[in-house]
Amino acid sequence: MSASFAGLRPALRAVIVGVPVLGVLAAVSIAATHGFTALPAWRWALVPVCLVATVLAERFPVKIGVEQKVSLGALPCIAAALLLPPAVGPATAALGVMAANLLARRTWWETAFNTGNVLLATSAATAVGSFDSDRGVTEDLRAVAGALSYSVLNLVVAVIPASLHTRTPYADLVRRAASQSWPATLALAACAVSACVLALEAPAVAVLPLVVLPLIFRMNLAIASQERANAQLGKVLAAQRRFLTDVSHQVATPLATIMTNLSILRRQRSVGNAEAVTDSVAEAERMRRMLLRLRSLAHADEDVPLRRELVDLAELTADVVHAYAAQARASGVGFVTEVSAPASVNADRDLLHEAVANLVDNAVRYSPPGAEVTLRVVRGEHGSSIDVIDRGPGIEPERLETLFERFQRSDSGSGLGLAIARRVVERHGGSLRVDTGHGDGSTFTIELPA
Repeated sequence: MSASFAGLRPALRAVIVGVPVLGVLAAVSIAATHGFTALPAWRWALVPVCLVATVLAERFPVKIGVEQKVSLGALPCIAAALLLPPAVGPATAALGVMAANLLARRTWWETAFNTGNVLLATSAATAVGSFDSDRGVTEDLRAVAGALSYSVLNLVVAVIPASLHTRTPYADLVRRAASQSWPATLALAACAVSACVLALEAPAVAVLPLVVLPLIFRMNLAIASQERANAQLGKVLAAQRRFLTDVSHQVATPLATIMTNLSILRRQRSVGNAEAVTDSVAEAERMRRMLLRLRSLAHADEDVPLRRELVDLAELTADVVHAYAAQARASGVGFVTEVSAPASVNADRDLLHEAVANLVDNAVRYSPPGAEVTLRVVRGEHGSSIDVIDRGPGIEPERLETLFERFQRSDSGSGLGLAIARRVVERHGGSLRVDTGHGDGSTFTIELPA
């Protein structure tokens, strides 16, 4: 939220003020209609217990997911609503939440809104299912309904400010919050009701449902450890990507100088070193291509935003064919292009061009002289696809499982082309698959969503 209450939108300010007012009115109404029910003395001891438990639970939320926290404050709040007198229970829960918010140094309006939300939810739970001196199955079911009413009302009210502040549709935000929090919410509600029932029937074992708390604490530690490990892994991967980028940049310039000097020596046509110079030029060119692919792979791993535009796939494949025409002629390989229907996708043209080019490069290198490489563009109901078909020897079944992994190579190449192609296609939300048979050639298919 904004650091200044006056800077918030009028509707948001109205909600922040209105919820506490409604909460106070609901609590006063419950107190006036139900009053101070005569209770055993031990129940009054729950007032400081629930108050302290709510403060601690709100002050120290636990992790139930890598990026998801939950407050255990619902447990003492529901217990206060079900076991304490109607005039005391909601106030106890609200005071605990208020104290926790103040200790966390939240703004006064955040504190007021959260307190009002809890007042509303606990008042509803008290009205629906608080325990009195008489108990039976009906009262137990009412207590369950009261706990559920607390959980639902607390959730639907809590997302109102977020919806107004982010301009996200309220229904979408409620659905998203409920889908992420319902397991923890139901577990806490069930734990609270079970503890309350046991407190009335067998006080000595009332704390047994709370055995879930150490388990949650252990889970919290495990998730926090996983987060730290993920952060360290992210730093390692980032360093690796920077290393690949730096190496490719640093080596490119001296390599270009070496290739230039070798070209000069080759033009001198010295009989003694002609073969050695030719081999050196070929190896230098191979190194240059590998560095370019390392740079491409590092760039793809950075997850920088795609520069999307409307890309005509027929034009894209024609550009790739033109770029590899000389290499294909040198290898005695021809190109065939098939376009069943005009197809366009919203994509990063340069990255997609590189993905198709890597597949075509492989197809040309592995196709025998006199063979043809086919590029087929197909438009379907759910998207478009590009097929790159070669007439090469095919791929052995044992290599298919690791075919798209990095540095997985056969007798030539850097082992990076297919990895780059798959990474690029996946970043566009598509998939890359291969259909091959030993001795029957291979068909690589890029499938892109509409």
